[in-house]
Amino acid sequence: MKKTADLGLLRGFLPWLLGVMLTACVAQFDDDTIQTANVLVVDGTLTDRPERQGVRLSRSVLFAGKSNTGPVSGASVEVVVSGSEVVVFRENETEKGLYEAPEGFRARFGAGYRLRLRTPDGRWYESAEERMAPAPGLLTAYDRFDAQGIADVEKTRFAPAHLVYVDVQDPAGERNFSRLEWVLYEKQEWCASCQQGLYNLSFNAATNQFTGQCSVLRTYSPNNWFDYACLTPCWEILRSFTLNLFADTYSDGRLVKGQLAAVIPYYQRGPALVEIRQFGLSTEAYRYHQLLEAQTERNGGLADTPPAPLIGNVRSLDDDRENVAGFFGVSSVATLRYWLDRQNASGFPLNFFQLLNGRTLNPEPPSGPPPRPPLAVCVPGPNRTPVKPEGWRQ
Repeated sequence: MKKTADLGLLRGFLPWLLGVMLTACVAQFDDDTIQTANVLVVDGTLTDRPERQGVRLSRSVLFAGKSNTGPVSGASVEVVVSGSEVVVFRENETEKGLYEAPEGFRARFGAGYRLRLRTPDGRWYESAEERMAPAPGLLTAYDRFDAQGIADVEKTRFAPAHLVYVDVQDPAGERNFSRLEWVLYEKQEWCASCQQGLYNLSFNAATNQFTGQCSVLRTYSPNNWFDYACLTPCWEILRSFTLNLFADTYSDGRLVKGQLAAVIPYYQRGPALVEIRQFGLSTEAYRYHQLLEAQTERNGGLADTPPAPLIGNVRSLDDDRENVAGFFGVSSVATLRYWLDRQNASGFPLNFFQLLNGRTLNPEPPSGPPPRPPLAVCVPGPNRTPVKPEGWRQ
């Protein structure tokens, strides 16, 4: 049985397609009885993948029906492995509220994982012990273009998209629960934007690297933006904001064909690379995500502000009446990279730059001497990379 909830695919893009990240609050309580709340939110999934392993802590404050969420910085966070080994997670220096495991840490089958943390105010919290659930695995992927692939809530406006499907061979004799996510790599042509100023490029001989920064010029209006093309190849990294759950209740041991894995907006004519990620879920994790999905559907989407977060598997050791939101999980992850050539697309693509930036492109006009404008550095980060993604064919 497949469960898919449309939670908003394009956070920060088209106004009528706004969504909210997974840190959004989801209601569990009646909003007629709950008017104030101050709830710790824990969000983290350890995996067996060679990637950053971390846990996010935030606090959701509700007052007079309005919710505000901010990171919890300065906490002590550790994971106890199989009841004995203690792994300390350190807070990221640039992303407050994100606590990361030591480099090289990976979750493994057979071990039990329990999260323990202390907030800056001295309160202790602990999760239930979680064990890694296997991912059934992905066989193949294929796509279909739909000129109306994305719809607004009222289904009166539409955007073109590629629907990517996967085939999965479900293991026989096992109860399996899983969740699908996707990561999209799109070619990026514009690497810097300067408000009320100009971009300057320089070369550091000591590091053998180019650097760049914006300089403010008071002669320009604060509403003036100039945009600068990339100096080197660059890729934008976009992620799904959907709940896509699967339980093998009616498909044990069978080939599951055509499971919808991703809805990729028709951003631009050029090809893109899609990484499909399948997370194995424990029974408890699946039930939590089911509740999250149900609350989302009842509230009309994650963009709506609900009265209180959904309670997960973390509890307070100081006050058993305190509610703690979110879920700490452990998953095996199966991945499949799919080359989306977009040869089957028709019509006009969406305006990729405008969707990302909320305004039209405005390159700095050519001038000189010295000749301007310069090209801009592709600065690596969570949403951008100058490193050619594995599987990119051009």
